[in-house]
Amino acid sequence: MSADEREEEGRFLTELKARSGHDLAEWMAAISAQGFADKNDTIDWLRAQGFPFARASWLERIHTNGGKPIYLHDPPKPVPVPPPEPERPKARALTPKETAELDKLVAAAKGYRPLYQLLESEIRRALPGVTIEPKSGYISIGRPREFAAITLHASELRLGLDLGERAFDAQLQRAKMKGPGRPISHMMVLTDARQVNADLLALLITASARVNG
Repeated sequence: MSADEREEEGRFLTELKARSGHDLAEWMAAISAQGFADKNDTIDWLRAQGFPFARASWLERIHTNGGKPIYLHDPPKPVPVPPPEPERPKARALTPKETAELDKLVAAAKGYRPLYQLLESEIRRALPGVTIEPKSGYISIGRPREFAAITLHASELRLGLDLGERAFDAQLQRAKMKGPGRPISHMMVLTDARQVNADLLALLITASARVNG
């Protein structure tokens, strides 16, 4: 658990009533009243109430924790204070031609277009200033140098990441994508909105830091 997670949870709970109309206790009671047996059913229901995936997942975890915040009672742990991050340039605005090319690439996802839109939204939220632009056959993600890539297919999305020598596992495969160069070393196959979670965003942040410092 990081100090950032503790602070993020604190902000989320402080703003919960104003943003959603109900406080934490009221949401916990509402979730319990649904009688869901599976956590994914809870997340889906909360998303239908207007919560982004990450917030719906956080509320589900709090409910599973007996309605108690995940980090509230954890003793703070000392963490090294990193030097301030240099100010990053704002993302470059796409030209009308690039916007049309990007729309064409996204259209290839067909039924998975909403999944791409969710992924793009969460990437922009997690990495302010990120540039998402069309390349030949794929979508490039940079800050400013490219650290990730997306190819869109009618049956799946493929998210490529520059993670160097990191070991492959069940989640992270060797990249098999047309378009991105060799630095895009790893790949995740996405078919479900539930995969766009905190773990995926952490990998994106790691790749961005690796490439852009």
